[in-house]
Amino acid sequence: MLNLLTKNYNSMMKTKSLLLILLIFPAIQIWSQGLYTLNQAIQQAINSNRNIQLATNAAEIQANFATWGQAGLLPSLNGSAFVDYGNDQQKFLVTGANEATSRSGVVGKTYGASATLNYTIFSGFANLRTYERLTLNAELADANSKINIENIVLQVVSLYYNVIRTEANLKATEESLGLSRKRLELEEAKHELSGGTLLALLNVQVDLMKDSVTMVDAKLAKDKARWALNNALNFPLDSLLNIDEQTNFINAYEYDELRNQMLNQNYELMAMKKEVQVSMLDYKIAQSSFSPSLNLSSNYDYTYNEKDYSGFDYNRSNGFGATLSLSVPIYNGGRKRTALKNAKIGIENTNLQSEQLQQELEMELLSALQGYNIAIDKIKMQEKALEMAKRNFDLTNEKYNMGQIISTQFREAQLNLILAKNNLINAKFNAKLAELELLKLSGIILIQNK
Repeated sequence: MLNLLTKNYNSMMKTKSLLLILLIFPAIQIWSQGLYTLNQAIQQAINSNRNIQLATNAAEIQANFATWGQAGLLPSLNGSAFVDYGNDQQKFLVTGANEATSRSGVVGKTYGASATLNYTIFSGFANLRTYERLTLNAELADANSKINIENIVLQVVSLYYNVIRTEANLKATEESLGLSRKRLELEEAKHELSGGTLLALLNVQVDLMKDSVTMVDAKLAKDKARWALNNALNFPLDSLLNIDEQTNFINAYEYDELRNQMLNQNYELMAMKKEVQVSMLDYKIAQSSFSPSLNLSSNYDYTYNEKDYSGFDYNRSNGFGATLSLSVPIYNGGRKRTALKNAKIGIENTNLQSEQLQQELEMELLSALQGYNIAIDKIKMQEKALEMAKRNFDLTNEKYNMGQIISTQFREAQLNLILAKNNLINAKFNAKLAELELLKLSGIILIQNK
């Protein structure tokens, strides 16, 4: 897949995709051979990583707030009901009567219900701007979620290639150990035939022990790399994934094209632009506080009453009422004006932060591109160095077997060979990390439909 991406890089940069695609990975889907590709590792991390789940949930919470009701654009309707019961003892004196009259067990019952509707008809467009702000908050949370996903992708890719690096280092160390064992066999045979010295034999034994320790360290490094990858993927630590060791690079990155991608798709910039828009809405909301507000309140009431000795069987009332009120702000101690001034300063600050962030990202992109190009050149130089080290070792090995050079000269050629192998392995790893940083800055690690 990566070879296909390399051939179609220029056209790919303009493509909008609905799927999450990683552009730099050898994503060869070979399930039949049991390979666990990098794209599969990335998808696993996205699906199982808790930090991504938390960020996604936070974005969903903000999206749930972005409704007309939360912004105050919809009316509120409240209902209430009550029941009142009384059992009283009464004593009263009728005008002209000589004695007061007493009554006990006078029962009174009252039932009631009401519904109240409140709606803000106009508030200086504060509710509309609040809705826009809530929508922007949801988009900002989504951009921050994408930043979190990018960071997890970078971590997984780095861990994945670190497994490749440590396993290649282990393989090179095992090859070097095998050479030291053959060298020991040869020195032992020479010693037995009195053609070699005890000192030469001891030197070979010491070198073999050093190579054995180096291999143990290399195996531990490989195990730690696999444990770290399994942990990032939320797999059991002892899982044995068959890693795809193929590593490819795109050699034709252009700064102007990457910069355009960065300006349009870098999630840090996108989030900062949302911050600028939010600050502008905060200013407009502060302006709305100087406008009058028009409110409508409507209610419907129902009451039913029964009471002994009241002169009527029951008393019932029901009806509809409405109130239209206009509120005009006149003076509140200057708090609104202070809020407006601070909101204006907030716009200026976010604009400055946006300009600063863009400038820093452009500088980092330029530096990352140069660093990547240098890393690719280093790979080519290390490949040549390895080729020369192999030729030197083959010639040295031939002369050593013929007894034309001493053991220490063979050891020096052997160390140069293992060093050249490790340098090439590390150069490829460092180049891949440089490419990751380049693609993150340019905003094309994650491509999604916009």
